[in-house]
Amino acid sequence: MEPLTEHRGVNGPVVYGFLRLVNVPAAREIALSASLAEYCRQHELLLSGVFTDRTATGGLASAAFTGLLDVLVLPDGYGVVLPALSHLGPKAIAAERERQLEAAGARLLLVRGTPRPCTGRPPAFQPARRPVQAPEPGARSRPGRRDVRLTMPDPTQQFFAETPASVGAARHFALTTLSSWGLSARAEDIRLCVSELASNALAHGTDSGRGFLVKIEADDDFVRLEVHDSRGHRPAVRHPADMETSGRGLLLVEALSDGWGVEDRRPFGKIVWSRFKVGRTPC
Repeated sequence: MEPLTEHRGVNGPVVYGFLRLVNVPAAREIALSASLAEYCRQHELLLSGVFTDRTATGGLASAAFTGLLDVLVLPDGYGVVLPALSHLGPKAIAAERERQLEAAGARLLLVRGTPRPCTGRPPAFQPARRPVQAPEPGARSRPGRRDVRLTMPDPTQQFFAETPASVGAARHFALTTLSSWGLSARAEDIRLCVSELASNALAHGTDSGRGFLVKIEADDDFVRLEVHDSRGHRPAVRHPADMETSGRGLLLVEALSDGWGVEDRRPFGKIVWSRFKVGRTPC
């Protein structure tokens, strides 16, 4: 069964693949390359190229890995997709390569296993400010201190019908909302999580004839994303077999967000939520 997501072209985040192939049969190489492409298709990532390391010595600064680091400094680069963490090399080399990728600000996404969470620092977020207003008659202010009132946007929500096209509409709603609030630091992470949670709601969370609701709210530190549906069945993180390319939606949400969970929704149904750090501190 095809995943419930739209299959028209989208301008997704740019990622690069990396494979370590030493004495690997041609059929295996084809299968691994296909798994990267399918993973990116399902998660709406733009696979811009695949770097292949064929050196048997497993040195840290191979030509393929050096080339990967070079392209990650280009604009719009989002991360690196691997079949598994072992493709970075032997344990000690893999750890150092992972450190270098994180230093470059790249997301590390794994087709097999748990995606690696962000440890970098997102761009600083400045809360919206209202214009300075004149004090009320008789009001007292401290010397040298302006009367500035910090405000955050009101929560916003939208209902979506029980159709596959609603996944794309939910993504558009999320990006439009974040843009109007001036919150771009985690927009791509949130977009991907909206896709996964909306697809899960359509596939597993909605009764016939019912849709789902997406709600977004923000404060000084976090953006909170909620997807409401009509079924009470609680989703669980799956651990698919090695070559499976589906069933990793909540693994992705777990890796890209700074926390997620499930709550009961009254009078029926559930709320799957995730939150994203947008303040000055690292995520």
